[in-house]
Amino acid sequence: MSAPVMVRKAFTPDQVAEMLQEPVRSIKIHCRTQALKGAYKTGGKTSPWRIPPGAIDHYQRTRRRE
Repeated sequence: MSAPVMVRKAFTPDQVAEMLQEPVRSIKIHCRTQALKGAYKTGGKTSPWRIPPGAIDHYQRTRRRE
């Protein structure tokens, strides 16, 4: 019997930008600076960012309100 496969649900910067009503460019900066803590690249330097739900939750709890 094989072990169950864990599927890691993560979002793209475009999806997160829409959710948070912020520009995609800002979301990518948040990934780089780890304001979206836990955001990761799927491969090398040019690979796309992936953002887990926990990173979005953390960001919303800790970001400065305007």
